[in-house]
Amino acid sequence: MFMDNITYLRESARTASTQFHDEIVDGQAIARSLIAAIAAAEAADQIKKSLFYGKALDPSHPALGGAEIPGFDPSRVDADILHAALGLFTEAGELLETIFKAMAGEEPFDRVNVGEELGDCEWYMAMLYRCLKLVPEQVKAINIAKLRKRFPEKFTTEHALTRDLEAERAILEGRRSA
Repeated sequence: MFMDNITYLRESARTASTQFHDEIVDGQAIARSLIAAIAAAEAADQIKKSLFYGKALDPSHPALGGAEIPGFDPSRVDADILHAALGLFTEAGELLETIFKAMAGEEPFDRVNVGEELGDCEWYMAMLYRCLKLVPEQVKAINIAKLRKRFPEKFTTEHALTRDLEAERAILEGRRSA
């Protein structure tokens, strides 16, 4: 089961929400959320650059302090998987920063930068695919099968909020098809 990129884009559009509920979430809540996400991504970027590039940590960064996490052991996950996940998160943070700056009127929306961030995300996705010995087209096909289960015709709020997680997991594990 493989899926080409054109089919994946078409299927993703079929299952995407076209709603925007700015009557529920005001602009200031969005701004505060983006600021927090960007700060978390910046902290993760510091960790990534220290762990994988040898750059010294900036101990003054506010997100790097805090309480000890009992039983936490980074060796429980392959270092390359952690690298890829941190990379994806930091690139998503950079994407959010571009969006925030446009929403705040600090800069015009920068499509070129967004394309560059997408490319960086693709690079870290490729790293994860290699680590997990997965094929992108196969992962896309399984994802669309899961989404077809969730949204049989098209996106609906009801289907988005009342998911059959057991049936979706069965599809992801290959125990049954959509």
